[in-house]
Amino acid sequence: MDNAQFVLLELLKSSIFGVSPNFPEDTDWEAVYKEAVSQTVVALTEPAVPRDKAVIWQEQSLKSKAHYMRCLFEQTNLVKLLNESNIPFVIIKGSAAAMYYPKPSLRTMGDIDFLVPEETFSLTEELLKNNGYKYIGDYGDGRDYTYAKGEVIFELHRRYSDSHLNIEDILKSNIKSAQIRELNGNKFPCFSDEINGLILLDHIRHHIYGGLGIRQITDYMMYLIWQTDNGGLDGFLELVKKVNLEKFCGILTKMCIMFLGLSNKYEWCMNSDSDTATQLFNSLLKKGNFGRKDPFVYKPMKTLAQSIKEVGLFRFLQNAGMTNWKAAQRHKILKPFAFIYQIFRFIGKGIS
Repeated sequence: MDNAQFVLLELLKSSIFGVSPNFPEDTDWEAVYKEAVSQTVVALTEPAVPRDKAVIWQEQSLKSKAHYMRCLFEQTNLVKLLNESNIPFVIIKGSAAAMYYPKPSLRTMGDIDFLVPEETFSLTEELLKNNGYKYIGDYGDGRDYTYAKGEVIFELHRRYSDSHLNIEDILKSNIKSAQIRELNGNKFPCFSDEINGLILLDHIRHHIYGGLGIRQITDYMMYLIWQTDNGGLDGFLELVKKVNLEKFCGILTKMCIMFLGLSNKYEWCMNSDSDTATQLFNSLLKKGNFGRKDPFVYKPMKTLAQSIKEVGLFRFLQNAGMTNWKAAQRHKILKPFAFIYQIFRFIGKGIS
């Protein structure tokens, strides 16, 4: 850990837990700011920055808070649109993570992720297209589809899970029983707190090889703190055990205790391996949020060209076609022609 990283952790602990920070006399505040940017925690750490060093932090923090309000505004428009069409859905991550922060606006917002049932996916696509949402692209794996409206990015999920951990049955069975929560007067549907916690934990697992940053960790840590004070963690830990993430959860929680100032009252994680927790923490310091410190990892949006390069053109088209063509899923005789369906699907998307 270098000087800038040490100071950034001091800022985080001071801002989140109110402890007095310890700043070395030779602190390079420009380097600390760059580190905060790479970890996407400028707004979260700004309140703890010495006032004579804070001008650039305050400017960036104001921009972050403005984007937070912009996202809430566009999210509320989306909620209204889907509700008017009787499409069940839930917001995942984003607002469903920010609501666990004492000041949600300090949580830097990325895109707006929402999950719909498979049977309403095509209707949702059509609805977005007809209401000014611009289709940007998808990864070809049938997981999520990117749209833009104004300056806000939306990720439409037809499923959440990836091949490494399938928790889809848990999610699908709970979409229609979503809870209504509120941020700054903006209401939105989301999963129960226990399932939200599972998603935040799995989000970290999902990105662990592609660049894990402090923001994902603070999302999880703020959830732990909030849930501990509002009903306890028993339900969350039962879900974690059910999907075999118990060991990972323990290591992650112990890492938060060792490096980010989380209370050591979470006794269920204290026997987790400290060396692994340290390696995990060193990795997120090295890579930054979504790997933005590593030019070979950082991919804010995976392009079609990258996907094709990884698996080959034909396999990419065939896999995507099988995901999107319901008739081929029902009738095996159509399976060899799925790549043709996907070609025409891309043409149709391009024309629209």
